[in-house]
Amino acid sequence: MNTRFVRIALFLAIAAALTALIRLMPTEEDRIRVVILKARAAISSENRTKSPLDTLARVGELTTCLTRDIIVNVDVFSLGAGSLQGAEEVRGAVLALPQVYPELKVRFDDIRITLEDRLQARAWFVATITPKDRESSGAQEFAISLRRIDGRWFISRIETVRSLKPQ
Repeated sequence: MNTRFVRIALFLAIAAALTALIRLMPTEEDRIRVVILKARAAISSENRTKSPLDTLARVGELTTCLTRDIIVNVDVFSLGAGSLQGAEEVRGAVLALPQVYPELKVRFDDIRITLEDRLQARAWFVATITPKDRESSGAQEFAISLRRIDGRWFISRIETVRSLKPQ
């Protein structure tokens, strides 16, 4: 009887540990959210040094979040409108940002993620963008498409959904 009790207790302990482990594992939405926030951190110059090496490091971080064939169609009313195709064009545009906007604060709020299938997802968020030389910031809703490649999520498309009033 004592052996049986030990086996049952051991089984219950293993089951509880496995349940806790499964709950602690990140979900696909968590993994997507990490990619989105990593991209935001690479664009925002908030709490960054102004060194060219820091800029290169941030752009390098951003390109690890993007597919090579990324398409960007945005109309950011505080910064301008434009279309970019490919990671190299995005990289060039982000490298130029510090010269035009030396201090650019970017915040993403209300991130909503929808898994379309195992290899594709969509996300929507409101971005608040505040250049240093501007008194007000603008808020806009963006949609991004993501693709899962070799087990990792990458941003494949970014587009403006709608402009919200300047704050």
